[in-house]
Amino acid sequence: MARKRMHKDDRRVQLMDAAAALFAKSSYGQVTTAELARAAGVTEPVIYQHFKTKLDLYVAVLRRSREMTLEHYALLESKVPSPLLKLIAVVRSHGSIMRDNEPYFRLHLRALATSEMPRVKQVLRENYLSYNKYFADLIRRAQKQGEVHKAVDADETAWFIMSQGVMMNLCNQLGLNELQDAGYVDRMLEDALAHIALVEAPLQLLRKLASAKAT
Repeated sequence: MARKRMHKDDRRVQLMDAAAALFAKSSYGQVTTAELARAAGVTEPVIYQHFKTKLDLYVAVLRRSREMTLEHYALLESKVPSPLLKLIAVVRSHGSIMRDNEPYFRLHLRALATSEMPRVKQVLRENYLSYNKYFADLIRRAQKQGEVHKAVDADETAWFIMSQGVMMNLCNQLGLNELQDAGYVDRMLEDALAHIALVEAPLQLLRKLASAKAT
């Protein structure tokens, strides 16, 4: 019986997932298209049907990293009622998102070593700017709803949030999970929210909502 042909979009995703795992373990220059093909269980021509060059594939994988992350954020958002609680929920869940998609997050750090390549640098910039916009927009929405002080600089606060995410990603890749396991994220949030939030104990409120849904 002939094997069913994979849909074009599904094949493209499969190739990117296989490539992410390989690129995350080695440098861009060391990974060959022959290795990529073997990892994906296809022939090299199949790769070139979807990506003109290895660099096109590499850039697509980095872009998929952003798209996947924002999709996870959007799913979390949909379960929480207000902008500030959405923000907290996303920050608290970032560690699990990172671990569930480890090759992509590892690659994002490794790709910094190839940022002298203009296209790699560009997609990394696009990724970080997209994350900044995501968090800054949530903060501005929270300000409009009276959950966050209007004097708070949304962009700067978003960059601070992202800096914590990068640090946690680095620690995760090095196996240094002591901070996260010891509740660092919640303590960081409580300290930051004490300075910017107008809602009383928003972290505890989010926990109560989560508990109510679980019962």
